Amino acid sequence: MASYEHLDEATLEFRMTMWRSDIENCFKNSDIVTKFGQYGLLQQEDVSRLLDMYEQKSSLYAAKIMIQIIYTKTQQRKWHTFVSAIEDAGYEFVVSRLVADEVEIAEERERGKHLLLFFGPHLENKVDPIELIASLLQRQVIKQEDADRITHVTHNKSKAEGIRVLLQRIQMYMKPHKWWNAFINSLCETRYEDIACLLEPDYLCCKALGEECESEDDALELMEEKMEVEPSCDLNCQPSTSEQTNSMNSMNDLTAKQAEHVPITSINCNADRTEFNLKELNIKPDNDNTFDRDENLADDCDEMNDRNSDFGGSDVEDDVDDNLKRNRDLNDQIQRAYKLEDYQEELAEKAVRGHNTIICAETGTGKTWVALHIIDKHLSKAVPGSRKAVFMANQAVLIKQQSNRLKKFLPQYRTKLITGEGDESRILDAFIPDNDILCFTPQILLNSLESGNISSLSKFSLLVFDECHHTKGDAPYARLARRYLQEKSKSNVKLPQIVGLTASIGVGRARSKEEAVEHILRICACLDVTPPLSTVVKNRNNYEKFVNTPKEETIKMVVKNPDPCKQVLLKAIEETEDIMQGSSLVDLFEEKRPNERESQAYNNWTVEMMNAAQQRVGDAEIARDISACSMYLNVYNSALEVNNLLRVLDVVKYLASKHEGEFKGKHKHTETETRLFDSLRAVQSQLSKLHKDKEADNPNVHTISKQLQDMLQEKGDDSRAIVFVKARATCRALAAFLDKDLHDFGIRARPLFGKQTKGAEEGMTESVQTETVEKFRDGHYKVMVCTSVGTEGIDVPDCNIVINYNYSGDEISKIQMKGRSRKKGATHVMVGDDKLLEQELVNAYKVDLMRKAMVEIQGLNSSNIRYKIRILQEKEKNTSLLKDECSKAKKSCSEVDDLEVRCKHCNEFGCFVSDLRKLDCHYFVVDAAFRNKVTRKPDTPRKFDGIEIKVVMDCPKCTKMWGHVGQREQTELYLLKLAQFKFVRTANRETLSYKKWADVPFQIPELKPGDISKLYGN
Repeated sequence: MASYEHLDEATLEFRMTMWRSDIENCFKNSDIVTKFGQYGLLQQEDVSRLLDMYEQKSSLYAAKIMIQIIYTKTQQRKWHTFVSAIEDAGYEFVVSRLVADEVEIAEERERGKHLLLFFGPHLENKVDPIELIASLLQRQVIKQEDADRITHVTHNKSKAEGIRVLLQRIQMYMKPHKWWNAFINSLCETRYEDIACLLEPDYLCCKALGEECESEDDALELMEEKMEVEPSCDLNCQPSTSEQTNSMNSMNDLTAKQAEHVPITSINCNADRTEFNLKELNIKPDNDNTFDRDENLADDCDEMNDRNSDFGGSDVEDDVDDNLKRNRDLNDQIQRAYKLEDYQEELAEKAVRGHNTIICAETGTGKTWVALHIIDKHLSKAVPGSRKAVFMANQAVLIKQQSNRLKKFLPQYRTKLITGEGDESRILDAFIPDNDILCFTPQILLNSLESGNISSLSKFSLLVFDECHHTKGDAPYARLARRYLQEKSKSNVKLPQIVGLTASIGVGRARSKEEAVEHILRICACLDVTPPLSTVVKNRNNYEKFVNTPKEETIKMVVKNPDPCKQVLLKAIEETEDIMQGSSLVDLFEEKRPNERESQAYNNWTVEMMNAAQQRVGDAEIARDISACSMYLNVYNSALEVNNLLRVLDVVKYLASKHEGEFKGKHKHTETETRLFDSLRAVQSQLSKLHKDKEADNPNVHTISKQLQDMLQEKGDDSRAIVFVKARATCRALAAFLDKDLHDFGIRARPLFGKQTKGAEEGMTESVQTETVEKFRDGHYKVMVCTSVGTEGIDVPDCNIVINYNYSGDEISKIQMKGRSRKKGATHVMVGDDKLLEQELVNAYKVDLMRKAMVEIQGLNSSNIRYKIRILQEKEKNTSLLKDECSKAKKSCSEVDDLEVRCKHCNEFGCFVSDLRKLDCHYFVVDAAFRNKVTRKPDTPRKFDGIEIKVVMDCPKCTKMWGHVGQREQTELYLLKLAQFKFVRTANRETLSYKKWADVPFQIPELKPGDISKLYGN
């Protein structure tokens, strides 16, 4: 093992952070806990708690907690001690991640893992794990604790489960090439030489030629000669997205060659796995063709095996062309293993013919598979590489889900996922030549068009808009659609075909069928679609078999009377409103204040008041106080919603989280802010006494918990439940309550909400959103509590319980929320008060209106409808052109005076507009003095557009967050969060405020090389 004494703590910690997820996956055995305790990295109470976690929870969860505890330790040479401990415990792979200056290339590192993933079903079907244990122990690939676990699982569950555990455990200790080499040899030593041949035919090539490898190192050399991939520049970095994609492509190439050696049983096994995966998309295997296909595959395999035995592999090169053709035929046969349902073929007809269309079908009927079929047909009709398809979804968590499906079900094409987390979104054009399918959010494409990185939509040949009903207003889909219409009118270039997907196109604000028709036609006009739309007409009976209609139940909420917690919060609101009295601004907005202080309208009013105070009050101190009052009103309004749905204790916890945030800046409070803060503490104190009172408890939350417990137990272990709520505060609190309340029944719960910060509520990061959905899909979490962000697109085939807890959206969300229950026998429960149940009746009416409007549109005269579409398109283009001209005119106006950039909350001066620069979609300050004006605090490391974020910067006066300090190519960038600032004209002190940088009516120049020197005061 390489020496590591020359490495400092910072280097070891950096590498630990870089490889953390890989390392956590290796610690599946609890013996590492006692080892760390022995080396003093864990206290005795830590050891006891972690051993309990390994026993009662998943090993990965326990490993994550263990590593987190070690991160918090402050002892000297902590990471050197860590390396010593894991080296002593035999974790060679983990040690190599931390101390080796060079590591294997991604291709070599991932190859064995990918092959096991691909051939896993065949191994589960053919290999007895008990027979491999002795050999693996002798080769030190596993430890006795692993052997005991494999044996236990095999005897108590099945051989298939045992082999799954074995395949995980062999990857824990050794470097990738070593455990793979040892595993192949163990297969050969038992009775599974044919399996070894299947996994690694080249490894055994010398045996096929009548020779023997003198050692495992000789065999390894043969394996490494197959790796014709150049190493990346930085061999100590984590695998990048592109490396992983290339690795997968290489794996596909390898497995295509190895398919010649696959016995008929393994093909059947993979077919079974394909059938299982296709269930989620409503694709049925083509059972009529299965028998013939198996016979053909058997003939192919026999012919291949005969050829290999006759020639001993010596004349393989002479038959390359024949083998490639045979592999293509084999792939074609596997592709034909499934087919679309008749109704799905009908939905795809118009798009397959090359026409723009919107595909409208119920949730769970396989629209995604229809889209994949359209993409496949579109790309296969042309010369490879000449056509480029784009798949878009509004939310990052959804586009990742769809990208995974494209890679899984269309492996013959190169699919690239592009997110905003790295440099890739800035250089979108660079990925077009080498990929067939690109997946991203519409905002990424908009940014590329606006920056000039993509010159025209004609770069692509097909655009798929998932959840296309969002093509309205100023949404990214609508802005892309207007760009499309502008290009269509200006040039003769061939623009891409458009395909929209939706289960609920909606009716907007329509109150009649005529208005609903107008709304739907406007979406059609934006997407350049001429009705009829793609709906199911001819194959209605076939379609209805797959429309899952969950059983619907309604539970009326119990009204708490009296409600002492509510009274305390309402009194706090009244006292806070009294503090605001006397301001002219408050008088102006008094008539706009909603009477119902528990309503969402009141919450919106508090946000409006915050913004108005910052923009329209000349006195900075008064503006700051009004803004503070508005923020506290926002918190109390959210607390009322928590109280309505949860316990008093949950209200206390919610207020405590806000108390903590305000306490951090307490030393810089104004007199009013101090008064408000003291009032918040008094409210907490009163409620803390109340929460022990049983009469103050909320029976509704216990009803939700009992419903979930009963339904999850009744419907089986593979069930999942989604609970929809209105507010983020409720989402967090309810998830925490359910996670604790249902813990004894083995049921875990987690929240899911949006990314943007709203009022006093911060958003959830994209990575946490993705992880939450994946763990919910895998069954780690059985319950997911969601706000509206979870209503669309989240596809979990096992979800069979949906509960709306006093939450109702519009007609679109009604369909979408009910559609999250994908499984047969699903139940949709509405728990709400009288007002909510009335809103549900309105939504049901609008759903019916939408369906009638769809029928009306399908029957319209074709010439009349084309004329109507043209008129609507002209309106859209004119509106877009007018908006663009106004924006250009504003930004072209030269400013007589520079503008001051000031804190919205306390009026603290930050910089001048002339000190701002733009880098892609980021705006930052180039004034060297600015760095001394902000206070810094650590933030969760992450990366966006090539900028690494590690630090939050706060206002030095009021401690409100101003933005982030990022790093790009060793240069610090002070990135501003626009919502936290206002612009003040120096001449007349006019105050301007904007929500988006795109709306700012003055030109901010792009970053130039000379600007960097200004950051350092040169």
